[in-house]
Amino acid sequence: MNEPLDTTPIQQRLRDQVPGLIGGVGGAAEYGAVKSIRDYRPGSAYVVLAAERNPHSPDSPEGNRRRGVNQALCTFGVITVSRNARGRTGDEVMQEMRPLIGAVRTALIGWVPEESLQPIAWYQGDVMEYDANTLLWIDVFTTTHYLGDTA
Repeated sequence: MNEPLDTTPIQQRLRDQVPGLIGGVGGAAEYGAVKSIRDYRPGSAYVVLAAERNPHSPDSPEGNRRRGVNQALCTFGVITVSRNARGRTGDEVMQEMRPLIGAVRTALIGWVPEESLQPIAWYQGDVMEYDANTLLWIDVFTTTHYLGDTA
């Protein structure tokens, strides 16, 4: 496979495994279509491919170790949205979001979306954006696939 990582199976995994995502699960197009933080639906998540790179020099033995094909280290984010209209501080929104973040991580860490991929690993989590009552949190994950004919 020479195509970039397909995030569709990851989106489906979140739909199937995280019932708290009542606002739905989308991809980069849905995420990019939202114009204001207030327009994000609470309890929603967006899976966005961030980067793909060769983790080794292409000329090194590690870079071509599997049947002469290159590795592609794929980095993607899961952006989760929470809203707390009752609270007056970001701490209250974050407290409400903690179980949802945990459920997303549980659904993805160690899971293998396709046979040609390595298990998903968690890399980091950060507050992406927030206002008085809406919080966007991003968890960054990685997986590796191999470019070329893997059949």
